[in-house]
Amino acid sequence: MTSTTDAAGHPDVTEISDLTEGLLAPARADDLQRHLDECELCADVHASLTEIRGLLGALPDVPAMPADVAARIDAALAAEAPVAGPPLTGGARVSRETSAVDRPSGRPRAASTGPGRRTGTRRGRRRVAVLGSVVALAALGVTSVVLATLHDDKPSDTTAHDRPSASADTFSASTLKSEVADLLAQEQPPRRDAHTPHDFGVESAAGTDRPKLLKSPPPTVPSCVRQGINDSGVPLAARAGTYDGKDAYLVVLPDASGDSSRVTAYLVDATCVRHQAVTVKVLLSRSYARS
Repeated sequence: MTSTTDAAGHPDVTEISDLTEGLLAPARADDLQRHLDECELCADVHASLTEIRGLLGALPDVPAMPADVAARIDAALAAEAPVAGPPLTGGARVSRETSAVDRPSGRPRAASTGPGRRTGTRRGRRRVAVLGSVVALAALGVTSVVLATLHDDKPSDTTAHDRPSASADTFSASTLKSEVADLLAQEQPPRRDAHTPHDFGVESAAGTDRPKLLKSPPPTVPSCVRQGINDSGVPLAARAGTYDGKDAYLVVLPDASGDSSRVTAYLVDATCVRHQAVTVKVLLSRSYARS
């Protein structure tokens, strides 16, 4: 490969890139390596190219562009092609000849590229644009990997509702009463601003002065857990957790006696949420006064 250097003796950026790829002849590679050992500027360029090459090599394979997206891009490019440049008219003739530039004899023409040249040229700007595009593609690939990882790690709605999470509560018989009270307090309907003399949480029924209690929708309980409870009442509250090292659901129902001042709490084995063939068992049931 023909060596390319500027007036200051610096190798061309393309040649430095060829060195990182192992494309230079052994003799030229040795000369260029000796120059890099002595020139800090060229060594920085070589280090940057090596780093970019390493980043690109570490990226996973980019998934293929969807066919519909590629078709839309091709259609847009085809539509913009006639507008890209004005049509050439036959009226004006442009000469291909250029006038010679007067300059003192004996002085060589300055090189157009190389790390040591301070003024920008078209070729240098093109290389900078190429390097910028490479860095942008690397950043885009890293971003795609991060987004894909976040998407894979995000649990679905079904999992969030049907499976006890890792941070679920740990239930015990000694603290079950307080846990039921806290759970019922959280399920109370939100209070509204008082615009009438009625109490918070109630509103008048249509056409009457009789207050009507504002009710919240019943909590979601997995169907297999409901089947394990021999009670058809509407759940007042429910929470996933663990009991004696097992996945469990705490379900609070109106008391079977019909006393509205009491509730019954059931701790049910929730293994059936992940294994449908497992027989559902009620691990613990207690009746408490509704606070």
